[in-house]
Amino acid sequence: MKKTKDIIIVGFALFAIFLGAGNLIFPPTLGLIAGKGWLFTMIGFMLTGVGLPVLGVIATAKAGGETTDVFKHLGNKAAGFLTFIILLAIGPLLAIPRTAAVTYEIGVKPVFNISPVISAIIFFSIVLYFTLNAMSVVDKIGSLLTPLLLVVLAILIIVGVTNPIGKPVDTGNTQHFLRGFEEGYQTMDGLGSLVLATIIIQAVIQKGYTDQKQKFQMTVFAGIIAAIGLFLVYGGFIYLGATASGVLSKDLSRADLLIALVNEILGSKGNFILGLAISLACLTTAVGLTATAGNFFSQVFHDKISYKGVVLMVCGFSAFSAINGVDTLINFAVPILTVLYPVTIVIITMSLFDGLIKHKSAYKGASLGALIISLSQNILGAEDKINQILQKIRLSPFFANITPEKVNFDTPIAVIESLPLSSKGFAWIVPAIVLGLVFALVEKSKDHK
Repeated sequence: MKKTKDIIIVGFALFAIFLGAGNLIFPPTLGLIAGKGWLFTMIGFMLTGVGLPVLGVIATAKAGGETTDVFKHLGNKAAGFLTFIILLAIGPLLAIPRTAAVTYEIGVKPVFNISPVISAIIFFSIVLYFTLNAMSVVDKIGSLLTPLLLVVLAILIIVGVTNPIGKPVDTGNTQHFLRGFEEGYQTMDGLGSLVLATIIIQAVIQKGYTDQKQKFQMTVFAGIIAAIGLFLVYGGFIYLGATASGVLSKDLSRADLLIALVNEILGSKGNFILGLAISLACLTTAVGLTATAGNFFSQVFHDKISYKGVVLMVCGFSAFSAINGVDTLINFAVPILTVLYPVTIVIITMSLFDGLIKHKSAYKGASLGALIISLSQNILGAEDKINQILQKIRLSPFFANITPEKVNFDTPIAVIESLPLSSKGFAWIVPAIVLGLVFALVEKSKDHK
């Protein structure tokens, strides 16, 4: 009985952590764009927005419980570097500022007539206070918040499904699965799972489950509970967005669409309740991420910058970034996430089958293959921006004669497009497999000699 209760509590905590970073703004937009194709979009989104994060937590527990344990077969330096980049991404660079931006656009802006600057200052002042002085207070708020948030979301989804505001229409869009798959990157939960897993595993240990087998089992069951909750919420909101595909404008921002959708289903009171719940969820998640970043980066710099110093810098930088708005942060995140995610997917997948992989150099090869393609695609996709920069540089008399007039990436683009699965958006899969096998064979050959 105690074990079941503990599994439910940890599972709910994991669910709240994943949902709390403002991720609810993505599913409605996906449904609106997909229309009749919402089911394929949902499948793609579930793989990277639900399945990958849960597998990331399980892989971390299986590898040893620390983020660097998952990357250990890449070598100490590579493991430390990847952990550093992921903490930077889900910390002050992307995720923490987004919690404040979502809070403003959904919880503050519809109710209070204040600027995003004032909202960000107030938000991070609260984050700073809780992070430095009263973490237990936020834990209590979080324990009360999750049931409240679930009740509000359940009412919204049930009412929206039983009394839809419209029917899914043909929007003319294609590549539904790929769009959902890549939008799942924006939740950042796949990356975050490798870091946040340490919090969940620590909670399991505090409840008395210290044996490695017990920790792993508890983590798996908690992951299943979190996955079921996320599946129901995300799936419900994708469908609600699809029912609005013939009613609401596709020009609405993600936050404005969510507000409009709730207003259509429950009225302005529903918006107020949802805004309050999401704002509190974002606040608790921001505190957790800020504390995690503070601990990690203070250790990286060997306490030359104290925990409090790191937290102050994280809050200051995040407040500055948050005033740019949700959509600006999302657009900034796209190239970073599309580079990091293929490598993360490779590492998580291989970690789950680590016992079957005899030659561990395969990790390095597979990661390198995924990284080369994902990085190349981002560089090649920026051809127009690169040419604009070159044009500006050439205006200077110092660089006019040594700077090329323009770059042309037609040939390398054609090479990548010729790779298997490229048309589906997964050009990195085959190079990852091939280089993984090559590195494993080289290691096997060395061992034989």
